[in-house]
Amino acid sequence: MRWFALFFLLLASCGIKANPEVLKAPDVEIKRMGNKVYVRSLSGEIRVKDFERLGVYWVKERSDNFCFNVERVGGRHQRFCVGSALDKIPYFKLQEEGGFVKLLPDGFELYRLYPIKDDMPVLEEGKIFRGSLNLERTYWKVCYFLTGVDGVLESQPLKLCIKPMPPPPIAEVKNLEIREGEDRLYLVWFYQEEYREFVVYKNGKELGRTTGFSFELKERVQALYTVKVISPLGFESKGTSVHYSP
Repeated sequence: MRWFALFFLLLASCGIKANPEVLKAPDVEIKRMGNKVYVRSLSGEIRVKDFERLGVYWVKERSDNFCFNVERVGGRHQRFCVGSALDKIPYFKLQEEGGFVKLLPDGFELYRLYPIKDDMPVLEEGKIFRGSLNLERTYWKVCYFLTGVDGVLESQPLKLCIKPMPPPPIAEVKNLEIREGEDRLYLVWFYQEEYREFVVYKNGKELGRTTGFSFELKERVQALYTVKVISPLGFESKGTSVHYSP
């Protein structure tokens, strides 16, 4: 019995370990959009041979069918293949209807619409649709990429932009006047609407900005002073002006 216990004690001291974890394979999303192939990692860091790194994507421009290697950093390599680029492209027209624009594409049964960031499609936010799609109009110009979908392939993207709505009217400052101090001039005004800030101009050139209702002028020279309002949405009013002559 004593020798039996000694045998297990020696076995434990040998440092026998479990098998190391199997190296993980790349987990990626691959998308062909026209002549460009995009590869994005869904888990872990990757490298794609002969592709260019652009943000979170690895990108290669090539129109024929080809295969490529993806390496998961600290893991395994895996080979992937993509088909040739589609020859045809979709067509579309935009129809304004009040507060939105109707997108009317043609040429495919299915389409995808992507937001644009840094002149690249945001692939994970693509919206698939068929027929038509209503796009909300805003006070800013908004652009998208449109592709036609054929199986796992997408056409060369077409860029489309939605014309912005006219900005809402902005109330101007009231009671703008110049008051004289001992060695300074002061622009003062009144405003009761919501605003972000005021911009002060001298003869058309910006002097400064303020969130208050006054602005110190350091020179007593003849000039035309203008105060413009920046609205909460960031738009600038036409401005109210006052002329000073010493």
